[in-house]
Amino acid sequence: IGYILISIGNFGYVSIIKMDLKSREAFFTDFFFKPTFNTDEFLSQCTQKADLLSVRKELKEYGSKLYSMMVDILKTETEGIINLAENLTHLSVTIDELSSPVSQLCEEIRSLHHAITSAKMNFKDHLNKVESLAYEKNVLNLKIAISSSSAYIDQVILSWERDPDVTTLERAINEYSFQHLHLKELQLDAVVLGNSGENLVVRLVQLVNGVFLTALKGQDEVLIVRCLRMYVNLVKQDAANECVRKHVAAPGLRSIFTQKNLDRHGQDVNELYKQAVKFLNEEFGVLLGVLQRNADLRGFKFILDSYWVEVDEQIRNNLPNITAPGNPELFQRRYKDTWNFLHQILRMSGDITTNQSLHDHMKRFNLPVYFEIVLQQISIKFETEMLIEPTTFSAAEWKQLASGHESFKLKLTEALWIGIQQCFNESVYLTHLVDQFFKLMMLLVSRYMTWFNGFLNKWRGAASSNTEELEKFIVYALMDIKKLVTLLSPPTNITDYDSTIFNLVTPDVRPYLSKILNIHVTMLNKLCLKLQKHLIHFKVQQGAVHLQQVTSIPRLYRRTNRNVPQKPSNYVLVTVSPIIKLHDNFRTLMEEGIVNVLDGIIGELAAQYLSLVQEVLHSVCKTEESLRRLKNRSLNFVDESAGQTSGDATSDEAKIREQIKIDVGYFVNELNPFSLAGSQQMLQRLLKESSRLDHK
Repeated sequence: IGYILISIGNFGYVSIIKMDLKSREAFFTDFFFKPTFNTDEFLSQCTQKADLLSVRKELKEYGSKLYSMMVDILKTETEGIINLAENLTHLSVTIDELSSPVSQLCEEIRSLHHAITSAKMNFKDHLNKVESLAYEKNVLNLKIAISSSSAYIDQVILSWERDPDVTTLERAINEYSFQHLHLKELQLDAVVLGNSGENLVVRLVQLVNGVFLTALKGQDEVLIVRCLRMYVNLVKQDAANECVRKHVAAPGLRSIFTQKNLDRHGQDVNELYKQAVKFLNEEFGVLLGVLQRNADLRGFKFILDSYWVEVDEQIRNNLPNITAPGNPELFQRRYKDTWNFLHQILRMSGDITTNQSLHDHMKRFNLPVYFEIVLQQISIKFETEMLIEPTTFSAAEWKQLASGHESFKLKLTEALWIGIQQCFNESVYLTHLVDQFFKLMMLLVSRYMTWFNGFLNKWRGAASSNTEELEKFIVYALMDIKKLVTLLSPPTNITDYDSTIFNLVTPDVRPYLSKILNIHVTMLNKLCLKLQKHLIHFKVQQGAVHLQQVTSIPRLYRRTNRNVPQKPSNYVLVTVSPIIKLHDNFRTLMEEGIVNVLDGIIGELAAQYLSLVQEVLHSVCKTEESLRRLKNRSLNFVDESAGQTSGDATSDEAKIREQIKIDVGYFVNELNPFSLAGSQQMLQRLLKESSRLDHK
């Protein structure tokens, strides 16, 4: 209420609707006890024309009424409240009386839990002791059994030493294998056997090794199979691998992989590999055949763990220099021979991925250094040709620029093609460096295009003292680029690469090669268009200078009393002559290519010539119109003018038109055979424009 009064006081002027007492009490009761009571809403309804004191008075009266109502409630409900208090007090006392029995129950439960836990621990300890005694008893029984078995095996071995019989040795190994497998299943082999078991295995393996070597020497397949089964029973396949390596592979390979043997074969390491493969087939053939026919004999890796391990060791120790990259040709040949040799071993072993030593052996060949040497050899020759930049196209420069290669006209293009060929040459290319050789090819083509772009920038708009030689150079460049596009265009089918210089690229990489070659072809075609445009622009500029002289024809015939023209002007002869000469000089070389160039030249020249002819025509018409007006104004000269007109066979303007017609006719007739559809259309427009002059 105080908050409401303060809020009402802040309003300043308020009033309560005039009500009777009951209405006002009902109003305040309903309003203040609403769950959604809001001061602002209350003020908005109460604010009328009453003052603040009236509101204060009404609120005070309502507060007094509420106080009286509260006192009445307390008087009528006192007895119930007292009874509730007594009941609560009695409940509290009862709860306090229960605390002692509850505490006693907790102690008894705690004692019971402790007793149960102790009994459980004692029972568990007893069980552990029983199990331990049973385990020790079983181990003791096993030791007794193993001791008996060992004694039996010792007797068998002694019997075998007196009378070497493989069957006797097999019985001893079978007995040991049975006991060992039994203990291994119980996971007691290390506990029961100990060092004595290991010593026994060593003795048995030594005996089997002797029999095995005898069988290998005599090529006795039956005995070899029996020995291998004994190795399997002993789970000592690795011992068989080591035995073959030490007593078979090492003696035979020691005489093959030597520096003396390498020198004897002219540093050709492939001959050593051939000898090693021959040794493998001869000495390991029977053994490998036995393994193939007996699939149950598993775990033997005689090729990788016996033969290859010894080969790797012999090469590393006796021939460490065969991986030196100093001589790139020898390095590349040795790398390929070694890789092929390892592939033979892998195919025979049937296991490509598990033996890491094969990959480690190939890593001894430093491929990055080899590629760096090859890169320098190829790039130096190419960059040497790029250093030559034509300046005057003199005979000395042409000697440096012209190529003696039958397929190319420029040494630069020849050097590029030789560089690309070297990248994929059989004596240079390595499959493991295919990405690097792709990048090198892209670099060579990019440098080639950079050189020509620089050439175009240098000669764009520049005048040459020897225009014919400049034309010759551009034409030669166009021919070379067209030839390169033909050579570098990827074939439709992947198998067709076999008949190209990229035949060494493996089929799985050829799709990527096709993408690279397509990019190169696109770039070279763009360069070809640039060169064509440059040649066309150069020839158009050269001819446009002479075509400008058509504007001087009116000065030659106006008031000069020249005869009627009978032959073309000198300027059109000079304009047409270089174009015809360009065709005659290079038609046998460029064939269809020269037609495209000539068509571009003729089209642009015809367009400029048409514009100039129209300009001259317009000037002649304006002059005739001016003369006509002057004659009409000067009546004194009518008879004279008529006399002149009747006396002159041809007017000056007619001579001008006739000369232009002759020039245009010569221009069109001479160049029309060298033009294509677009240029021919422009020539016809030019011819029509000149013919229209007769009717002016």
